[in-house]
Amino acid sequence: MRGRRWPTWLVVAGLAAIGLAAAVDALREEPAVVRTEAVTPTVPGLGEGLSEAVRQLREGGVSGVLTYSDEDCRLHAVSLPDLEPVQAPSFEMCRPSTSTGELGVLAGDVVWSGLGYGAVQVVLPRARLSRAILGAAPGAEARFRAVQAVSLDDERLLVLAESTARESERVLAVFDGPDAEFAHLTWWAGGARAVRPSPLGGYFALIRGEPGGTRVFTRDGRSVPLPGGVPLGRGLAWSPDERWTAVATRTSLYLFRTERPHDKVIRIPLAVHDLDWSASGLPGSP
Repeated sequence: MRGRRWPTWLVVAGLAAIGLAAAVDALREEPAVVRTEAVTPTVPGLGEGLSEAVRQLREGGVSGVLTYSDEDCRLHAVSLPDLEPVQAPSFEMCRPSTSTGELGVLAGDVVWSGLGYGAVQVVLPRARLSRAILGAAPGAEARFRAVQAVSLDDERLLVLAESTARESERVLAVFDGPDAEFAHLTWWAGGARAVRPSPLGGYFALIRGEPGGTRVFTRDGRSVPLPGGVPLGRGLAWSPDERWTAVATRTSLYLFRTERPHDKVIRIPLAVHDLDWSASGLPGSP
């Protein structure tokens, strides 16, 4: 019985060989084409009302790249004025940021970090910082340490400092000149988690967690009011030329002219955790 099956298997094998040869010839004659559907890039966090926002941005001559983080600290970027997606850095960062002048804080001292923390030079020791603050605050007993330091330019240094006794007690100390001579002290920094300088040093902001919001000041400490109807934001950035200010909330991004905040407000339906505004994107973008 087994011998009778051989002819059948031979026929099947022959047909399979013919089919394989035909398939090989077909592949040689016409390369296989893999078709994929085009994927349209999207902007995470973007809501309705895009066309109106783009129209207003174009009319205002707004340009640059907004790099922003979402609630999971993933970075995204859009171009202005058309709000089209562009490449963003692949690493995670809750606070997108360009360079702040190589200043940092180490163990409460203000330092110049150079190429990272491999070369550290102390600019303002915490002991000197404490003496300056305590000298300007009669009755204060606790010492202070630096939390963050930013330079508005070569002439002005801002130091956000906290009490060693109560971390919630924070002040903003201002130092001037190349030798960082103490200038004055302000006490309205309570609850601030960060100080943010504008690109050209004309302004700075104290960032608070919601619902405290953000306060904006000129370099000389004069308060800059936000436009009416704009909620207290949790993130803020200026355009590279400082002509425009952007305030971020949980559901929207509000842009207004820095020197004329009540002139015109542009609402972008974009959910932003925090943001940075640059001419061409952040360093490290692919």
